[in-house]
Amino acid sequence: MDLRIGCVGYTYDFWVGPFYPRHTPQSDFLRLYGKVFDLVEIDGTFYQIPSPDVTRSWNRAVPQGFLFAAKFPRIITHEHFLERVSGPRDAFLRAIEELRPKVGPLLLQLPPSFSFPGGSDRLFAFLDDLPRDHRYAVEFRHKSWMRPEVFEDLRRRDVAMVWNETEYLETVPEVTADFLYLRFIGDRSLDRLGIVQIDRTEEMTRWAERLRRVEGEVARAYVLFNNHFAGLGPASADAFRRILGLPGVPFGSIHVPEPGQTRLVDYGDVGGGSRPENARGP
Repeated sequence: MDLRIGCVGYTYDFWVGPFYPRHTPQSDFLRLYGKVFDLVEIDGTFYQIPSPDVTRSWNRAVPQGFLFAAKFPRIITHEHFLERVSGPRDAFLRAIEELRPKVGPLLLQLPPSFSFPGGSDRLFAFLDDLPRDHRYAVEFRHKSWMRPEVFEDLRRRDVAMVWNETEYLETVPEVTADFLYLRFIGDRSLDRLGIVQIDRTEEMTRWAERLRRVEGEVARAYVLFNNHFAGLGPASADAFRRILGLPGVPFGSIHVPEPGQTRLVDYGDVGGGSRPENARGP
């Protein structure tokens, strides 16, 4: 199973210090994030559809092999409830095209009020109208969707039902596609983000066991951590990797110099040795 573990979002000022080096400008956040993780869920697309120029800049900021998951805009899911949304849908997909070949699954997060059976026809009509050259995941936030006929409808479309750890419901760990999408969201009770405040070992261990049980059924899995899960997304991702028996998150990679970047040791002996001819200064 191709397993990728990352965070929901990367543009958090309170990561400066705990994750990003001190004094890092926000313009450098994505580039530095991409030195440590190979997956991010873009949460900002939920609030505003980015322009193709913006998504093109995201593509340039990260290395080959990196993947972007992205959330469908709320105008589609929470304002129009999947009806008469061809305009924003197409604008969103045009922006996402600029991320190729680094496009991961696209996430359709439904509001807590969107329930079965009333929303069923709208959901599956919306999914059927989407282009088939993307992978899709649906996150339910109402328990009425946890039923066999919904799972089968998703399987027929090869759409993943999101497994999630959230305040809204307990997800049934059903496999409905050839990939998994697992989100550790938590709740909004944490008010001092930037440090780990809650021990989530029990929840992470439970989901790790569920991942292991289906390892032979799926080709890949995407695992994302929100800051509200325990207080700091990168720290939660690190803990989950270790629970799985994997090496921890390589936090030190964020400080590795870029290719061609001058390091202090390139100036020779600190006590007065040689330095490059093109070095400037007194």
